[in-house]
Amino acid sequence: MEEHHYPALYQQSDSLALNARRKYFHLTIVKILILIIVAIITSIAWVQQPSLRTQATTVLTILLVLSISLTSIMSYRRFDRIWFVSRAIAESVKAETWKFMMKAGQYQGISTNSEAKNRFFDSLKQILNQQSEVVLYLNPNFQEMEQITENMERIKNETFENRLNYYIQNRIHDQMLWYGKKAIWNRTQEYRWFVITWILEILAVVVAVLMIVQPEGIVNPVSLIMAAGAGVLSWINARSYSEPAQSYAHVAQQLALLEGRAKNVSNENELATIVLDVEETIRKEHSIWVARLL
Repeated sequence: MEEHHYPALYQQSDSLALNARRKYFHLTIVKILILIIVAIITSIAWVQQPSLRTQATTVLTILLVLSISLTSIMSYRRFDRIWFVSRAIAESVKAETWKFMMKAGQYQGISTNSEAKNRFFDSLKQILNQQSEVVLYLNPNFQEMEQITENMERIKNETFENRLNYYIQNRIHDQMLWYGKKAIWNRTQEYRWFVITWILEILAVVVAVLMIVQPEGIVNPVSLIMAAGAGVLSWINARSYSEPAQSYAHVAQQLALLEGRAKNVSNENELATIVLDVEETIRKEHSIWVARLL
């Protein structure tokens, strides 16, 4: 289902999550680059370059001030927290949207469309109240935007067979493929950065030995290599490839099993049950990431 077919609250929180994620990683990269540049400056024997010592000290001071400023900004703005909380809101709204369209959970057996809509609005309000800290960053006019789109109403009013097929293809199968691809991507990245870290560690040992044999060089690259290694570890910690690789693979496997079950659904009650199982499976995965903030 296209992004604009979801409620305005989903679109707003999804955009906020993507923006906070981008800022968090950009600031992390800048901090790592500053760390490496500082290592380059401190690895040079400035005693042998007295005419440049003042300039080097000035640059070093500026970089350290920038590093402290970035740390303060990241601690104060907490882009990582905004990212996770906004993503939690977006995914909760998405799950509620599918329950609404499939008439599952609290929407099962409701005779009037107005009652279903009222329950949906109440659910959005409850989701927002649970994560009220990010409301400040949302578009103040989002509440006036469309929360129940035409596409949502159209799918909700489709026949049982059409809704079932739509859910299997556009929710279960779509999410199964997404989690599967993300699991593979994270495993690949984890291995790639592990190899880079391993190479840097070996290189640091080799250079250290060479520095003992020939200590007269004007540059001591050991500290630079160690700084690069620390930077790589900081990046790996920020991205945390291992956890999502395992979590995504597990969810993809569960969704594959649920897809098989969904193809045997024959009535509204069974459809409602499978919808709740699928949405709970996805919810558990997202709750793991929110728990990282606690």
